[in-house]
Amino acid sequence: MTTPESPLANERPAVRLWLVAICVLIVAMVSIGGVTRLTGSGLSITDWNPIMGAIPPLTHEAWEAAFAKYREIPQYRIVNPAMDLSAFKSIFFWEWFHRLVGRLIGVVAFLPGAYFWARGRISKRLAMRVLVGVALGGLQGALGWFMVKSGLSERTSVSHFRLAAHLSLALLILSYFVWLTRSVFTGDRPLPASEATAYAFLRPKFRWVVLLFALQIIYGAFVAGLKAGFAFNTFPLMDGSLVPGNLLALEPAWSNPFENPATVQWIHRTLGWTAFFVANGLWLVLRFRKRAPRGPLRFWTTALAHMTIAQFTLGVLTLIFVVPIALGGIHQLGAAILVVLLTILGHTLHRNTNGEVDAPYRD
Repeated sequence: MTTPESPLANERPAVRLWLVAICVLIVAMVSIGGVTRLTGSGLSITDWNPIMGAIPPLTHEAWEAAFAKYREIPQYRIVNPAMDLSAFKSIFFWEWFHRLVGRLIGVVAFLPGAYFWARGRISKRLAMRVLVGVALGGLQGALGWFMVKSGLSERTSVSHFRLAAHLSLALLILSYFVWLTRSVFTGDRPLPASEATAYAFLRPKFRWVVLLFALQIIYGAFVAGLKAGFAFNTFPLMDGSLVPGNLLALEPAWSNPFENPATVQWIHRTLGWTAFFVANGLWLVLRFRKRAPRGPLRFWTTALAHMTIAQFTLGVLTLIFVVPIALGGIHQLGAAILVVLLTILGHTLHRNTNGEVDAPYRD
């Protein structure tokens, strides 16, 4: 029988399925968050009740009370003054569902983890790491409420800075759990010696690739928060030019990359082009010039390159069709999938071909 400290304790199929389920739920949470934003539902619940808030209004009186709270905020008075109770129920659903999935992730991570630990089916190290992930999930819930609060008093939407922070933390939590899951699946196995050339080529470049994609995702959140995707709906030109004429329209000039919708969209486009060429350039060099053999590094680099093509195409379609809900939601799902692929590629690179753990990537 394995003990909580046994190196074999994490290898049970049920444990692996549990960790995969957590990752899938987080990806779903990110996607549902995108739909919640696109449907204008994020401010429909004006209070934060982590426990009892899981139960939606069940009577007509309860629905009227929830609607009355919504009618007190600027979004209703300025944006939706003609909204009736039926329409309110529609936007309420998405925000409630988004929060419900967040609660479900906490339950799925904590309760099976406690059971596995009590039965000696996971190591203490893995149990503690999952507990850290649960704590990060609690922080994410608090950050989500902090974001919602920004739109309840003076604004008709949430702060795009808080939106970017909320999305970034969600994707960091996803990356954290994907890394844990990958560690359980692969253990301490080193890369094949045949991948030494690919490892030497990719390893020093990987941090810069991660930084590029992180900036692109953050600026995607800025575009969403500022509703910048509803303007300049042509591609590749913006207002008939590669660079819009109002790129530096705001004063002081340094505020334009953060507050000017035209500048924010232009930066998001530029980072998109850059990510597209970088990901596919790495794959092309690795596949043809370096002639890397079939193996984990080539496989995951190829997957990243192809997913970047799909995400870039989704972004263009979302823009030219003026941000339909379906395309916008799939585009946010694409960002989550890119994070999964980047994390798996990073995990694959964290051991060299001798099986030694590189210090910056030490578990």
